[in-house]
Amino acid sequence: MSTSAHYLAHRMPPRPRRIRRVEQPERSMRGDIIALLSMCAFAFLVLGAFIAVKMIPETELKIGTLFNSYFDVRNETSFTLGAVKLGTTIDQVRNHHEKALKGITADGSITLAFSDNADRYIVWYGENGPQHIAYKVRQVRELSNVTEDEFIGAIAERYGAPSLSTCSRRIVDGVRDCQFSWWIPGEVRLDINSRQDPKAAKPVLKITQQITDTRQEGRLHRAAQ
Repeated sequence: MSTSAHYLAHRMPPRPRRIRRVEQPERSMRGDIIALLSMCAFAFLVLGAFIAVKMIPETELKIGTLFNSYFDVRNETSFTLGAVKLGTTIDQVRNHHEKALKGITADGSITLAFSDNADRYIVWYGENGPQHIAYKVRQVRELSNVTEDEFIGAIAERYGAPSLSTCSRRIVDGVRDCQFSWWIPGEVRLDINSRQDPKAAKPVLKITQQITDTRQEGRLHRAAQ
């Protein structure tokens, strides 16, 4: 080997070693990403459920209980509105409300008016053989911390959409008046009038509810003609 060739051999840099790249399988990476996204989605669901439970007002949780405590449908011949059941006699009300005021309507029906706690009632009685039985009950009450949508929604959950629904707003004070009607099994009609002042500092829902045994009412009207 000549001197120049020996010199060049020492001056040339060593060849770089080839590095073998180890690539992760594509399927493994996709699996890790899907698992991570699934964990994140589950965490958000748990967090959302926790926030929803904390934000539900107590009135929404109690509205079902409130509704069930004033309406009771055990069968087609027994319907209760608050303190009064259709088909009961005058004495059955007087036994609990001795100061009930008695009256007589133009068609000959007997009425009893009384208060039960903060609720006010009028009950109509018609002849049924030797007795007078309740065929219509009206109740007037006020509810705090309950909206019209919550109250009507609770009734609609049991009986479906109302057969009649009308609303109007008074020009003078802006108070909203609504009327709703349902037909209940046993030819019983439920009528509700709701009134609420949206400008009030503490909203109060004024409810007038009336249940009527239409079969008994029709028979009394025919007899009075």
